[in-house]
Amino acid sequence: MAIVAYSQQDEFDLVNSGQDCMGWTVVDQAGNAIGKVTEMLIETDQMKVDSIMVSGGVRIAAENFALRDGRVVVSGVKDDAQYAETQRAAATTTTAASQTYEPMTRGASAGRNIAGVTREASEGEITLPIIEEQMTVGKRAVEKGGVNVRTTMTEKPIEESVTLREEQVHVERHAVNRPVDAGSATEAFKEGTFEVTTQAEVPVVSKEARVVEEVVINKEMSERAETVRDTVKRTDVEVDEINTADARNRGNG
Repeated sequence: MAIVAYSQQDEFDLVNSGQDCMGWTVVDQAGNAIGKVTEMLIETDQMKVDSIMVSGGVRIAAENFALRDGRVVVSGVKDDAQYAETQRAAATTTTAASQTYEPMTRGASAGRNIAGVTREASEGEITLPIIEEQMTVGKRAVEKGGVNVRTTMTEKPIEESVTLREEQVHVERHAVNRPVDAGSATEAFKEGTFEVTTQAEVPVVSKEARVVEEVVINKEMSERAETVRDTVKRTDVEVDEINTADARNRGNG
């Protein structure tokens, strides 16, 4: 593995030029200034930023800091006492690492780009959308039932009494003994016929249609409350803190 000082070569370029933190102020998580970046160290095998050197000779690995708003924020350092301990712990690593610096020969890697700090935060915030379904309950009309109306015609026999009158001819003979009038004697012996008619009443039936009942059909609207139960989906984001010390130990192992 070869470690190259970024300021000592001009053949490597950062993929994101905004991650060139040379000369930036280094602060702890509370915002207290620690120093300035004096060098960026490039790991040429993996083509990425390996670490930075801070004024005072402290080397900070890339996984232990982030770039934010033009400053380098160091994780795990919250006060001056912890920073002093970090300086002492990094002294041996700094001495050993400095022996692996290799100056770049011009033209050896022309046009090659190196990756910057992976936990870069200077280009803006990362927004993760939280998506949630919302249920909207509407209404639509459906056929639920009703009545079937049918008209029919039926007949039934009825009876009613009526009094009828009828004429009859009765013929009666009575014995008499009286003289015929002189004026009608000549007419008395003429022959002739005449009729006597009779009359009788017969029943006459007439019918009249009358409305005797009405069936009224209408619809009435009523309201009722109903609870609609369903499920909706929602995404969520869980944030777990990365233990950089464990990660560094795993890398050294």
